[in-house]
Amino acid sequence: MDQPQSMTALLMTGADELQIRQLPVPKAGPHEIVIRTAFLGICGTDVHLHHGKSFYIDNGFLKHPFIFGHEYTGTVVSRGAGAERVGVGSRVVGHCMVPCNSCDNCQRGRRNLCRSLREVGLRFIPGAAAEYVVVPETAVSIVPDNVSLEAATLVEPAVTAYHACERTGVGKADRVAVIGTGTLGMLSLMIAKLTARSVVVIGVAQSEMDYALELGATRVLRPEEAARDAYDVVIEASGVRSSMQLAIDLCDLGGRIALVGIPGSTSPEVSQGSLVLKDISVHGILHGIDYYGLTLDLLATGKLDTRKLVARIGGVEEAGSMFADMSKPDRSRPKYLIRFRGE
Repeated sequence: MDQPQSMTALLMTGADELQIRQLPVPKAGPHEIVIRTAFLGICGTDVHLHHGKSFYIDNGFLKHPFIFGHEYTGTVVSRGAGAERVGVGSRVVGHCMVPCNSCDNCQRGRRNLCRSLREVGLRFIPGAAAEYVVVPETAVSIVPDNVSLEAATLVEPAVTAYHACERTGVGKADRVAVIGTGTLGMLSLMIAKLTARSVVVIGVAQSEMDYALELGATRVLRPEEAARDAYDVVIEASGVRSSMQLAIDLCDLGGRIALVGIPGSTSPEVSQGSLVLKDISVHGILHGIDYYGLTLDLLATGKLDTRKLVARIGGVEEAGSMFADMSKPDRSRPKYLIRFRGE
């Protein structure tokens, strides 16, 4: 496919600053592919980057100006030398995490714990908030023909929710509680309810809780309303500092906890005694790099419709207002997409 020489890109140039710029189209190196971006999802991590308050900025992985964006779909338009895994014209969803596949953790099957991990739009690989992005050919999954690129854009966060359900072994007899009504909380609800006996969603914003009912939650409750010692699995997806202790309190004897949310402040204080005396298993869930294929299967078979979470799709020039919308209370659908090429 022919490629232009320049492209439109969206850069973060400072705290609360976005700029649209024309940049050269990147070229693929060995074993890399060039993707023409279709859609880009904005997530909570991007909001933190936008405000200039982020782990990635604080630790020097990103310096202004930079191209952000790690939830994306598109079409492969060219390949570098030796890239043969994905053909030109393939519709793909990008992987945020790019492991080395060589270190000890990668070799033992824990690629999300790669010791030389790179992340698209976050560290060492420019992001997908542009008309074209270059990534290693291993850093994408092919989107099935019957799945829209719009829907597939949410596969990147969905794999984390899938991992949380898989790691805690959600089964048909399980009573599940999901804490949080953002994207990860809603995706955890949608995936857990495919198997679990019941899924209760715990939140604060009424509009989001009402939408969780529409998505199939058995009940929605505020934290103070939720019964203690009543759930076999608790998925903490809010990142609120107090929610770790709430998850412990909600667990029944022998319960399992999946921690998806990351508190933005200091680490929470929790009751270690309750963890021991209730024999609770706690799992930290760092992404779900090995669940792209399984998650795409859910979309392809109609078991998961991620489009239900999309609040708004807009062009590059609307990005600033979409970031502003994401900070407003009383939203129901949590996801915002920037359209580059579209379908």
